[in-house]
Amino acid sequence: MTFFWIGLTVLIYALSRRLSVKWASPFTNVVFLSTALLILILLLSGQSYDTYEPARDVITTLLGPATVALGLPLYRNLPTLLARAKRALGAIVLGSLSTIFVAVLFGKLFELTNHVLIALSVKSATSPIALELARQLEGDATLAASIAVACGILGAMLGPVILTAFRVTDPFTRGLALGTISHGIGTAQAATEHPLSGATGGAAMGLTAIFTSFVLPFLYPILF
Repeated sequence: MTFFWIGLTVLIYALSRRLSVKWASPFTNVVFLSTALLILILLLSGQSYDTYEPARDVITTLLGPATVALGLPLYRNLPTLLARAKRALGAIVLGSLSTIFVAVLFGKLFELTNHVLIALSVKSATSPIALELARQLEGDATLAASIAVACGILGAMLGPVILTAFRVTDPFTRGLALGTISHGIGTAQAATEHPLSGATGGAAMGLTAIFTSFVLPFLYPILF
């Protein structure tokens, strides 16, 4: 049964990729569409998530090699990245801090508990780091990972549309924005636009996660 679900996931991904190329839209984003179709199939077939979990575990092991593979475009575009490093680092710091403060501010306006606020504050760090940070800060780790994934998908869906609406066409800038706000999923989306976007997104994703993991414990007494 595990191999059936793995094969079905690969088939759905291939179909979603073809649809995203043919009909470009936020709703045909590969990750969003694949996820939605899998959930729909599970619901219609009456299968629980536990049935799919063994297949998920196998597929998840590929995340490590996939993340390491992001280093290749990074290496190829290293001169460009180094030439614009100062401005990029400034943008990453401001972007990371703004996502933390805005998330906590809106959470407090809606009177959410500290457990939920912590989960919101780590949303722009990549999922494993968001999960571990939430644990250390005594937040809801499962919720933190779920919000991080959801933000990644939404960022990959809506980020390119918003950037285009504001006439942001520079591949470096687009990759920087997508990698900062929506980590790995946004970086994957950026890589489909331009090799430089993918390289910048990968660097932004890593640096955002590192910066967030260092600064959030110091901000904790102020924010919470």
